Amino acid sequence: MEPQHESRPKVAGAAAADPPTRPVDTAAADAGPGPPAGDAAASGSAAAPEYAAVEREALRTALANERQMMANEVHDSLAQGLTYMRMRMSLLHDAIRDGDDTRAFKYWSDVDTSLTNAHRRLRELITYFRSRMDPEGLLHALQEMTENFLDRTGVVLEFANHVDELDLPVGREVQVFHIVQEALANVCKHASARRARLTLERKGAGYEIVVEDDGVGMTVDPGGDRSESGHYGIAIMRERASRLGGELALESAPGTGMRVRLYFPAMEPKTESEL
Repeated sequence: MEPQHESRPKVAGAAAADPPTRPVDTAAADAGPGPPAGDAAASGSAAAPEYAAVEREALRTALANERQMMANEVHDSLAQGLTYMRMRMSLLHDAIRDGDDTRAFKYWSDVDTSLTNAHRRLRELITYFRSRMDPEGLLHALQEMTENFLDRTGVVLEFANHVDELDLPVGREVQVFHIVQEALANVCKHASARRARLTLERKGAGYEIVVEDDGVGMTVDPGGDRSESGHYGIAIMRERASRLGGELALESAPGTGMRVRLYFPAMEPKTESEL
């Protein structure tokens, strides 16, 4: 009887003799060969000048907007007053030529008042261009102004804020802030008020800001100006409101205080070129 031979296990080395099979990346295979490394570098270097051109254009646009804003401020603060004085000077010349002392004194007084206002506006303009909008935003700027208002003016100012967050471009924040600032300046200079209230709330697709006081009030001109000669504060506020795409409304009568209401849309209005 022949002895039985046991089946020996396969030698591991024999299996290792065949080269291992690598997994195939089917996605890469379908995509085909990629661009050479040199082409990728060339593509990146070609995009660099294009990116720089976009940056230059953005800088030019920012500078143009800044210059336009400066021109608007100079127009609002000085140009209107100078135009008024020029007209009054012509009338003053005629009154002196005619020997009418009463008219001459009246026109001289108008020019003197307008010159005083222009000087004050110039100082405000210098301060404006030296300073920037509060980096923490409009809400913080209004709150800080409210906290310091009594010490600076002797008028108690209450700020009723009903908006949790106000996310506006800086240019629009500046316009809104200066409208509020001008309205409160009128409270101090003309209203003889003891208390004032500033209210901010959301209204439909926009925001409403109201400044009201308990002062002497005034007769509101429906045409949009104060009855006081040479005073352009309300006209300037209306122009700023127009730039915001909003509107400014005044409610007052002698002895009843003053209420200034600003409404402006949350979204910046499109220009004709964008329509």
